[in-house]
Amino acid sequence: MYHKEFVNLGNNVKKYRLQRGLTQEAFAEKIGKTANYISQLENGHKGIQLTTLFDIARELGVLAKDLLEPCEKVEGKIHNYNKVHH
Repeated sequence: MYHKEFVNLGNNVKKYRLQRGLTQEAFAEKIGKTANYISQLENGHKGIQLTTLFDIARELGVLAKDLLEPCEKVEGKIHNYNKVHH
């Protein structure tokens, strides 16, 4: 499944995640998902449930609608991974 909307969502998730200095692994832990799920989402290869959209938006400190805005491809990586303790 590959839709332009999924690509915009993925690019926005990655943009906000990188702005907050979170690795895919750290972000995944915060929202109860796997790093693989985040990778697929950010690459536009994964659909999303509405509840997950709201969880992601809340954790990133943005509105859900901000994640659906048109967004160019985002480049970059966070290399330091600090385990999140609950």
